[in-house]
Amino acid sequence: MKIEIRKALISDVDVLYKLNEDFNGKGTTQLELLKNSIINNEQEIVFIATADNKAVGFCCVQIFKSMCYSKYYLEITELYIDEKYRRLGIATKMFEYIEEYFKDKNIAGYQLFTGKTNYNAQAFYEKQGYIKSDEIMYRKRPQMKYSD
Repeated sequence: MKIEIRKALISDVDVLYKLNEDFNGKGTTQLELLKNSIINNEQEIVFIATADNKAVGFCCVQIFKSMCYSKYYLEITELYIDEKYRRLGIATKMFEYIEEYFKDKNIAGYQLFTGKTNYNAQAFYEKQGYIKSDEIMYRKRPQMKYSD
């Protein structure tokens, strides 16, 4: 099986849309929003994995820069490999490719979040050299305001 990892192109939008629906559920984004993000979002880079020229996964990497630090931090915000193609080393190759892609770009480190009961993902990330931290993530979503 020939595995290729590369930066996603505008021509990948349709297949990325399908993969995202498999991962995050139908209706989580719109094709036009995804297309616009691939073209214009300088904060995020999307990588795509193919196996024998078939798209089988993707990874989204957000670039964070703070005035407090001289280097960037990268956050892996999404990682998805089609179930039929898991345990074939594709996600490992994806991480290797991403680290090589950013190696000369002033990166201080990588971070990611996963579910506390997603043990398969946790084992994979630890195998890749990621260390579980004691940090706690807080979230707040804006309340929707309705008019009468």
